[in-house]
Amino acid sequence: MAGVSRGAITHHYSSKIELTSSAIQHFVQWRYDRVHTAFEGKGGLPLQERLDILWKEFQEIFPVTFELIVALRSDKDLLALYKRNSKTRIEEITTGYDGFFPELSGMNVSGVMIAVMAAFYRGAYIEAVSRDAEYIEQMKVVFQDMLMTYLDSDKKAA
Repeated sequence: MAGVSRGAITHHYSSKIELTSSAIQHFVQWRYDRVHTAFEGKGGLPLQERLDILWKEFQEIFPVTFELIVALRSDKDLLALYKRNSKTRIEEITTGYDGFFPELSGMNVSGVMIAVMAAFYRGAYIEAVSRDAEYIEQMKVVFQDMLMTYLDSDKKAA
């Protein structure tokens, strides 16, 4: 917290863990707002273009998110405090994606599909550490094709 005195910090937070938990809550809300802003007015775009927007956001935001996941998994006290104090639960963040992908809303597994999409993007980001951009792009194309095939088969089954 550059430019903020230790006294100012300890006036608001009684411990480093409280400060960290608050910072995580702030980041999660900021991330949620940022993704919503990225999708504003873009609901009419084709699915693949909306997936590209989600991918762009994941590339820019996921590195910090990944570090926070590690911190929360590593420190049970921090995780417990975060869960107690958090205004925005992880479930609320993932359900927020429903509005970006209305074609999933009629499905019995819409939340699961959004979780699968997010899991793919997290994995692709990690994969990008050791793969070139062209390979990652091929992975995205295969994933999008699989998603489109699944959506088409779900429509036919309905």
